[in-house]
Amino acid sequence: MSFSCSDSSSSSVERLKVSGTVLYNGDPLSSAKILFISETPEGTIKSSGIVRQGIYQIPAAGGPAVGKARVEIVSRTPELEEITQIKAEIKSGKMLSNPLDLEIPDIYNKKSQLTALITKDGQNSFDFKIESK
Repeated sequence: MSFSCSDSSSSSVERLKVSGTVLYNGDPLSSAKILFISETPEGTIKSSGIVRQGIYQIPAAGGPAVGKARVEIVSRTPELEEITQIKAEIKSGKMLSNPLDLEIPDIYNKKSQLTALITKDGQNSFDFKIESK
């Protein structure tokens, strides 16, 4: 399940569902926020979703506009339930490192040059491979 939001309330801009995967140093990114930033004649539209275990989905209702979008992948503050689960997995040895310590480099967020082309007739599935260095 994922959540999404948008900075533009314009209803005349066509939005589409997007989905995909995010790998960090070759492994599924445990937790992050992904943003699609579209420039349209009506202004900037920002759509966001949550990456969990390397997978994200943003429904059409809150999805990005048709056309080219700049993509940002940013660290996010986990919910209390997630923190409790992570601590339990670390304590039991199921998880060896703490994903809460993960810092995504600026080249994938505020300085990102990642892009996606959202099309009406495409699957709009975008996979991103990012590295810590």
